Amino acid sequence: MTLFLLILTGTVIPVAPGESIQSAMDIAVPGDTVLVLPGIHSGSGANLLSINGSHNGVVLTGNMLDPSTVVLSGQGLTGSIISVDGLSFGPVDSTTVISGLLFSEGMPLTEPFGGALYTWHASPLIEFCLFQGNKADNGGAIYSWKGAPVIRFCLFEGNECQSAGGAVYLYSSNAAIISCRFADNKSWDDGGGLYTYHCSPVVFNCLFSGGYAHDDGAGIYCYALSDPMVSFCTFYGNEAQNTGSAVYFRVDCSPEISHCIITGNTGPAFFIQSGGNPVFSYNCSWGNPDGNYGNLPDPTGTSGNISVDPLLVGDMYLSHSNAGQPETSPCIDAGGDYSLEYGLEYTWTRTDSVPDSSLVDMGFHHGAQDNSQSGPEGESIMGMTVFPNPASSAFTVCYPADGQWTSLDVFDLSGRLVYTGLPAVSGSRSVNTAELGGNGVYIVRLSGNSSPLSAAVTVLAD
Repeated sequence: MTLFLLILTGTVIPVAPGESIQSAMDIAVPGDTVLVLPGIHSGSGANLLSINGSHNGVVLTGNMLDPSTVVLSGQGLTGSIISVDGLSFGPVDSTTVISGLLFSEGMPLTEPFGGALYTWHASPLIEFCLFQGNKADNGGAIYSWKGAPVIRFCLFEGNECQSAGGAVYLYSSNAAIISCRFADNKSWDDGGGLYTYHCSPVVFNCLFSGGYAHDDGAGIYCYALSDPMVSFCTFYGNEAQNTGSAVYFRVDCSPEISHCIITGNTGPAFFIQSGGNPVFSYNCSWGNPDGNYGNLPDPTGTSGNISVDPLLVGDMYLSHSNAGQPETSPCIDAGGDYSLEYGLEYTWTRTDSVPDSSLVDMGFHHGAQDNSQSGPEGESIMGMTVFPNPASSAFTVCYPADGQWTSLDVFDLSGRLVYTGLPAVSGSRSVNTAELGGNGVYIVRLSGNSSPLSAAVTVLAD
């Protein structure tokens, strides 16, 4: 029995490669889990899986610790790998979960939307998924038509479109995109990473790197009254053949851009056309050779905006003298309030995984996969984190201090309980790795509250 069978609720319906995921979904009821087992799952016809209101409340999951082991392949299909219809047979809301899956080679032939996922008037929760090598005319990986899906802790890599949205296209969809990475996605027209049309999504704590737009908006393209809130994002190494290598605004778009780092992008980083009033605060835009703010007024020196070398190191971390680098980045402690106010107090920008615990740092924060963030309506999505990770002699578990937790347990990957203890009321507890039984990957689980929490930690003891 795997760990996931231990922590899931309701009936668990396993699906092995070669078996029908659709058949499993059709017999599931709200609260059930369809567990897609490791291997390559492929099929024929329009979609590998069609979800509608009759499936609302069902969890579709693979392996959240390693989604690459559970592959949903688009080979042999004429449409998206998964379609989600929120109009037929009732609504599809966030109780419908899609998690722990690798979507690959989605390439719809009959509809030009969403190589991997096409959501229609639907608001599912999509998390801990990989989207790699998918293609479509619009929305190489995901096309969302209306609705408000939450997309968090996902990687979009090497997806491509002919028209708009190399990775994601949002059409009148007020989605929340949280703690995601966009890497090497391409549009042969506009919006290498994300394309928004007439909507106001939340884009929080995301990394946009290596994106390409043959025209405009290598990172994000905002069109037609789109007013996204883009915060704590890092834009690095994106290329627009025309303008807007980070973000492009067209036709009365007035987004809020805050606490972002924009550097090393080819083509003017920001560009506006046909009206709009973008608001910039607490950003660092520097080292974009074709211009930091394009044809926009340069806000540097006002509202916390700076233009200096952010001193990025490694995987988009910020240099810090206490972490072993020669200098400390000017983006450290450069935000508008304390990290606690943004739900980032257990995340980090430093290479040594020390949490951002004072004035918030600019740019992408690591460790957010197990932390609290803000949802599309400002609701709290609470979680916990473990640091340092990997750990040697000990690690610390941090979690919301609400006084309702009753047990802190650690499991190995076979599902065997190797440690149990009482959570501290303070919201922080240390665990000695000598009590766990050796090096490896472990799952820390916090119980007692109505929403149990879990996080993975790697132990590499001396």
